[in-house]
Amino acid sequence: MPIQEIPLTLAAGGYAIPAMLSLPGSPTPHGGVLLVPGSLFSDVNGDFPAWNVFPHVYAHLARQLAECGLAVYRFAKLGPGTGSEIIDPDAAANIRTWAGRVTIARAALEAFRGALAEHDITVPRLVLAGHSEGAVVVSVMARDGAVTDGVVLLAAPSVGILSVMREQVPAMRPPDDRGAIEVDLDSAIAAIRAGQPIPEELRKREGIGGLAMMPPDGLRYMRECDATDPAAAIADYAGPVLIVHGGRDPNLGTHHAERLRAARGSRPTTVTIFPELQHMLKVLPPGVTGQEAFALQGETDPRVAEAIVAWVCRLPGGGQARTDRR
Repeated sequence: MPIQEIPLTLAAGGYAIPAMLSLPGSPTPHGGVLLVPGSLFSDVNGDFPAWNVFPHVYAHLARQLAECGLAVYRFAKLGPGTGSEIIDPDAAANIRTWAGRVTIARAALEAFRGALAEHDITVPRLVLAGHSEGAVVVSVMARDGAVTDGVVLLAAPSVGILSVMREQVPAMRPPDDRGAIEVDLDSAIAAIRAGQPIPEELRKREGIGGLAMMPPDGLRYMRECDATDPAAAIADYAGPVLIVHGGRDPNLGTHHAERLRAARGSRPTTVTIFPELQHMLKVLPPGVTGQEAFALQGETDPRVAEAIVAWVCRLPGGGQARTDRR
């Protein structure tokens, strides 16, 4: 039987947020996956209409997982072009924060359970899967007691967002400018972390000027997000973890997967690295770099879905049926 794609609306934080429930053709799924999106303004399919970029990453992955027997719930981000709409201005005024991201994801988890119940579906295992910044969100959820049988980290950072920028920006500069940009970037990052304006002399600096142009709410979000250590968050989760990373990810090198694995210590952790894949978990052709690599169209590599399904099916299950401590 073909899979089903059922459009839904997630009501959370004063917003109506587009969501999608993907169900396998079998009436008895192997498990369920809550798929939490990464940063930037992505719609329910993992496209970025505000930037005219359409990698379709979450739609591809959800379909592939459903074809392999998992039920998947995914949802859009807040922001332009994502289809999210304000329905309660007072509540919406307080949700576009880093803490709000976790609040919305927790609401999505409950909506997922409700949607499964409405379709009379019981999953033997339920896991949280986060892509990029979404991996930090699910790590925080799991650490703080969200009921789950496991956590999947897809192209996940191991350090805060400003530290990620500290890695990325110099790497994109000409070799003779890298030392200087590191010094300037350190000054800008220190100002953001302290809640102070970025120094005026850096506002026109290529590679930093975009930060200076961000509105106060955007800088506050980055400061709050940066204060969460992804490695420490997932280290505090006792359950099973799967880490999936691409070896040609220009945004986050494989050392992030290695740091996350090290943080887990002896806790059950599986690391799968696909050498050919980029940040959106697609095979990156030779010579494709920068924005072109980020916006690459075509299928998410099916090996990612296969790795997730195989790992989920090995889980003992039962954890998602417990009562959430919160």
